[in-house]
Parts: sequence; C-alpha cells; structure tokens
Amino acid sequence: MRWFKELRKGQKILLLINAVLIIALFILAFSGIGHGELFAVGFIIGFFNIISIIYARSLFKFGIDINTENAGDNVEPSEIKYMDWYIKWGFSTLAEIAAIIIGLVIKE
Repeated sequence: MRWFKELRKGQKILLLINAVLIIALFILAFSGIGHGELFAVGFIIGFFNIISIIYARSLFKFGIDINTENAGDNVEPSEIKYMDWYIKWGFSTLAEIAAIIIGLVIKE
C-alpha cells in the first residue's frame, strides 16, 4: 500500500470515486437494467482512468528518462502537469457518470 500513500490527496479521492463508479457500472451491466453497452463503455473508461491515476508519476518519470540523459530519481511533475492530469481524470469521471445516467434514462 506504499503506492497509495505516495498519491496526492486529489488522486486518492478520484481513485476512490472511480472505484465506486466501476463497481456500480459492473453491477448495472449485468443486472439487465438500461443499456448494458453504455455501462460497458463507462466501465472501460473508468478502468483506464484508474490505471492512469495509479501510474501517472511512474509513466512521467519513464518519459523523462527516455528523453533526457542523467535525469535522476528526484524528477517530479510540475504543478501544471498535475493540473492537466486532474482535468483529464475529472472529465473521464464525468464521462462515467454520464454513461450511467444515459444508460438508465434511454429506453431500449
């Protein structure tokens, strides 16, 4: 659980919200209520969003190591990079919520 402690507070909150949404989408997809296809799309978006949140810093460091020489282990993303990530993760979370709402509202 060391990786969870290293995440920022915003990342932890988004990770937990996405985990709850994925569980809800999984249950809705197999319950027969609404459009299962939309729930599956939301599930996939949420799954990749969680992977992106967990590995964001590692992938950033990997990209820096590839593009520069002698980058070192203490390279950290800037606040602007974190803001960019939060915007992307936030919109992905909104897309999951939209998949739930549209899947429940639209009749088959």
